[in-house]
Order: sequence, then structure tokens, then C-alpha cells
Amino acid sequence: MKLSVWAKRQGICYKTAWRMWKEGRLPVPAEQLPTGTVIVHAEPSQPNGVALYARVSSSDQKADLDRQLARLTEFALKQTVADHQGRQGGRLRNERPSEGHDRAAP
Repeated sequence: MKLSVWAKRQGICYKTAWRMWKEGRLPVPAEQLPTGTVIVHAEPSQPNGVALYARVSSSDQKADLDRQLARLTEFALKQTVADHQGRQGGRLRNERPSEGHDRAAP
């Protein structure tokens, strides 16, 4: 692809990409044609996917978590799945306040 197209896909200015090419700092292989056009040989990026996330508040609801993930997975199989996670517990990352710090002193 042309350097200008690659720069646009990377979200950088064409002039920045040109400067990187001239300094030999382009992170992908590229070559300059006799016409002066710089062609970048970038690997095609993988398509965007979805991340699946399901959550229940206690271990008693583990079956609900499994059902949620199954429904999400069924939907996502029609998409590209990048990641999936499931949690049980009332707080994210199981963060619990340290003892004595969860209430104000009397």
C-alpha cells in the first residue's frame, strides 16, 4: 500500500511517515519505486473482535454465569471473539476494604 494510506491507517500525518521512511525508522518493510512512490509492505491487521463479559454477584449464581456466557458465546460465534471473561463476587477484582477502615470510628 502507499505510504500515505499506511500513515492514515496508523493515525499519523503523512509528513511524519515520510520523515520516518527517510530516517529508516519505519516499523514495517517498505520500498521506493523508480517513480518515487513509497510502498509499505504491512501485514494486514486482524479484524476487530468482541470481548465477552458476564458477571454474577455470588457463587450461588454460578449456573447463571455459565448460562450468560453460553448466550454471549452463541451470539459471538457469529462475530470474531477476541477475549471472554466471567466473574463471580460482589466487587470487581475482589477488592475488600481492610478491617477497621470500612467504618468511621465512633
